[in-house]
Amino acid sequence: MAHVKEPVGLAGQVRLHVYSDDPLALGGFDKWWIAAAGGSNWREVAPEDFLARGQHLIAKLPGVDDRDAAAALKGATIAVPRSAFGQNGSNEYYWTDLIGLAVVNREGVELGRIEDLLDLGPHQVLRLRGGDKELLIPFVAAYVDEVDVKAGQVKVDWGLDYQDW
Repeated sequence: MAHVKEPVGLAGQVRLHVYSDDPLALGGFDKWWIAAAGGSNWREVAPEDFLARGQHLIAKLPGVDDRDAAAALKGATIAVPRSAFGQNGSNEYYWTDLIGLAVVNREGVELGRIEDLLDLGPHQVLRLRGGDKELLIPFVAAYVDEVDVKAGQVKVDWGLDYQDW
């Protein structure tokens, strides 16, 4: 849901970059999971404080009591258990469920696998990797025919001639 950007002040607070449509939603979870950069050695923490300061989100984590301890967390990943999320509505998907899915066009050609989603304001964009090429497809009904998470596939109306593939 987030990563630690840098220390803030001298008392062990950290600035966060949150990956959510509602960045303040992270503060609604009582428990977080945190892992060092690279995602190893996950441990559960109960944030002591979480606040918005201007456009920045600041957190205070237990045991992080000075600037040096906060600096050691730079790049750490923050997550929450999947069970803490609510049910999706119809045609709503958590980004984490889409990462890794195969993207296949109407002709049955696999264009690549979803590596990431980009939030570009008006809509999100699927970022695919197919071999050594990257492909961007708007995640909108005009191009996305079907998302089948259980089958591991997204079907799209996207021809091979739409890009320099």
